[in-house]
Amino acid sequence: MSTDNKQSRFNRVLAGVIIAVLATSAGIWAARAVLERQSAMNELDATRFPAPREIQPFKLIDHNNAVFDNNALKQHWSFLFFGYTHCPDVCPTTLSVLNSVAQQLQDLDEDIRFIFVSVDPERDTPEQLARFVTYFNGDFIGVTGTPEGIEQLTKPLGILHMRVAAAEGASAYLVDHTASVLLFDPDGRYHAVFGAPLSADAVVSDFRKMLKAYQ
Repeated sequence: MSTDNKQSRFNRVLAGVIIAVLATSAGIWAARAVLERQSAMNELDATRFPAPREIQPFKLIDHNNAVFDNNALKQHWSFLFFGYTHCPDVCPTTLSVLNSVAQQLQDLDEDIRFIFVSVDPERDTPEQLARFVTYFNGDFIGVTGTPEGIEQLTKPLGILHMRVAAAEGASAYLVDHTASVLLFDPDGRYHAVFGAPLSADAVVSDFRKMLKAYQ
């Protein structure tokens, strides 16, 4: 065998070895990345579903009287909180925390929306919601609708709400409701849930991890 042929054969073998090493390295890197993402998901304070959940059709209106339905949850991340404007404590506190979350996520190149869904349609008109949610953040969205429309959204999601008779001497009734915050992904699917009590720092940290895994 000539020297040139030996060199050519050696080069081919060497190239094959290099390709195999690179492929193995790429496989190891990919596996490591998957494990790192999985480890990050295991450390979440939030509950993230292994498979995001599709939600049933619903139709409500926002505080600008625009239709708010399944399509309104697509093309962006959505944090949803359910409550009512006459809530004496949990709702104002949660919206204040969500405002802090919104401020801390401003560096992200993502469309992120914060939506307050009323479970008290008798009192929470679009005008009332507009005054309430924009007090906490001018970009927050208030949503209301008919009792039937609200049930279309809350019932499949397991959001509980119940009107409580006014206490003796009280001027207004209260509404007991689930205090969790729900996260929807850009496909409009129920992605994760943050339980009460809510910590802005924990929500921000968890969301950044989930965003990285989603991408």
